[in-house]
Amino acid sequence: MTPFFMKQQHHKNKREIRDRISKLIEEIRYHSNLYYVNDSPEISDEAYDSLYDELVLLEKEFPDLKDPLSPTVRVGDKILNGFDKVEHVFPQWSFDNIFSFEELREWEQKIKRFILKEPSLRDEKLDYVIELKIDGLKVVLDYGDGNFIRGATRGDGKIGEDITENIKTIHDIPLTISNKKSFSVIGEAWIGKDSLDKINKERGQEGLSKYSNPRNLAAGTLRQLNTNIVSKRNLRVFVYDFNSNEFSIDYHKDELLFLIENNFNVNDKYIVTDNINDIQKYYGHWINKRHDEIYGIDGMVIKINNKKICNVLGYTAKSPRFAIAYKFPAEQKTTEVIDIVLQIGRTGILTPVAHLKPVLIDGSVVSRATLHNEDEIKRLDIRIGDTVIVEKAGDIIPKIISVLVNLRKINSKEFSIKRYLRKEKISAYKKYSNAGVVSWYIEDDQNDEINIMSLSYFCSKKAMNIDGMGEKVVRALYNNGLIKTFSDIYKLKYNDVIVLPLFKEKATQNLLDSIEKSKNIGFSSFITSLGINHVGEEVADLYANHFKTPVNFLRAGYNDLIEIHGIGDKIAESTIDWFSDKDNNHEYMKLINILNIKKVEDKCGVFNNMSFVITGIMKNYSRDEIKNIIKKNGGRVSSSISAKTNYLITGNKAGSKLKKAHDLGVEVLTEKYFFKKIKKSSK
Repeated sequence: MTPFFMKQQHHKNKREIRDRISKLIEEIRYHSNLYYVNDSPEISDEAYDSLYDELVLLEKEFPDLKDPLSPTVRVGDKILNGFDKVEHVFPQWSFDNIFSFEELREWEQKIKRFILKEPSLRDEKLDYVIELKIDGLKVVLDYGDGNFIRGATRGDGKIGEDITENIKTIHDIPLTISNKKSFSVIGEAWIGKDSLDKINKERGQEGLSKYSNPRNLAAGTLRQLNTNIVSKRNLRVFVYDFNSNEFSIDYHKDELLFLIENNFNVNDKYIVTDNINDIQKYYGHWINKRHDEIYGIDGMVIKINNKKICNVLGYTAKSPRFAIAYKFPAEQKTTEVIDIVLQIGRTGILTPVAHLKPVLIDGSVVSRATLHNEDEIKRLDIRIGDTVIVEKAGDIIPKIISVLVNLRKINSKEFSIKRYLRKEKISAYKKYSNAGVVSWYIEDDQNDEINIMSLSYFCSKKAMNIDGMGEKVVRALYNNGLIKTFSDIYKLKYNDVIVLPLFKEKATQNLLDSIEKSKNIGFSSFITSLGINHVGEEVADLYANHFKTPVNFLRAGYNDLIEIHGIGDKIAESTIDWFSDKDNNHEYMKLINILNIKKVEDKCGVFNNMSFVITGIMKNYSRDEIKNIIKKNGGRVSSSISAKTNYLITGNKAGSKLKKAHDLGVEVLTEKYFFKKIKKSSK
């Protein structure tokens, strides 16, 4: 039946309809915030639904009047093709972890020593804001002129995935706010335990696999391509930080108040104190209470409240110095060792792995744990059949803590790698690291397992990023003779794949689409995918930025590699060894003809190809701000000074690096002169 108001609207002019839509949006946003953020609704669900239905019908009747940030976008009515990569406006850091009060005390003492040495901070009060660390998925929300512009995952801290359409479906997130400036808001997306139970019950009835814990469900939901599914899963977000180039707030507690005042959902279970004994008391309180909340909690985050202190402290390469994550003790369980096997890695290394009787630890089933190397097996004195204590280190990685020797079977035998190798007829050799750690490597470098691991690494997210081509799929394709080399992946045809047990029509087409999409790849990711020993993402970046094109890299000799700042003998030798292999060389040529590898463009900056080291305490900028400026202007930043360093930028208390710069003849720039140099060169 058509609602009465719809029958009457034809007697209204467009201006009245526009006004009605605007007022409905304002009213719905008001009541939505009361319901989802403040948990204090003023009207019934039925009344809210009535307002919402009226807005939906008006927007349908007058699509040209629909606001792109209307509350109705939360329904989710789009099917996405995938997620684009986006660069964050502000770099996203991860916190360093501590696990004890002693570590907390050491962290505070380090902060206090720094403050005493810095004259500008001696009169500043040191206190802390302590927030619960929500076990979810980090999201970055960008606003411009008061409107939500974009939502993204953290990714690698610099580049994330654009999940804007999925973010719009989350009621906790305001699509428009009264503050008309540009800023980024950081939060944690989560799904309640009650929602997990409901969704798993539905999936069980449909014969689908269940999600192991709320975090996995939240992460899987945010990567759904069907926004309608996202809207139905009741995702929530707690926000806890913001950044802006247009304005700043002097204290973190006031940042939280700013977010609350602008209708963001801030977890209200935080405290402010200047005493770490209060922090420890609060920590102990939540260890016992954490499972009582509907959201997952895996620790607390301790942040210095005073932003002036934070700005001077700055960041390390990965983490802020002014904040720390105080993680809860990992949950431990006992289980039995069913078997110990050697797992072959892509470099041929043999890693001992314990197969365990499956045990549920903190929401996920653990059935395997790495034993790392021969020395670790001896340290634990672990044997097949032993009862062991297992924990998830940092709540993520399963780790065997100890063996309960008193429960050991009388006839148990020590595990011997040599005996295992003889039994499995594997030829291997020992290799010692500089620290004397023993590792075993397989002699047959054409072993099928090495090839499978190498292909899996090639397809992985940090390499070619072929979605849906994990180890299980690679193994199936390899064992059926469809792929043996990297380039074989790009020869796969629909009729080859569809006949395999793992694949149905949709899965087959999705895989082929992902393979096709991966052809457009950055040069650095391509180098990473090759799996050259000692060449990870950072080294691949150095190579890509130096050589610019695949052909230049192919032609490079040992001396060309060793000249690059950050490339040592070991890396250069392993790179030359890789290209010296005829099969590798042939495969490289095949790939650069198949793929559309993006050339690295020269950065138009005053510091092109120059190397910098930063030391000392800066007056006006943090080290990371200076580092970002150098990179934007084409330069590189290293942590250690050498004869290849072009400039050393110094602040107060420069220390030994200043002396080394003078000894090596490296030019020294003060902070003030560094910025003068940029200003002068940019004219």
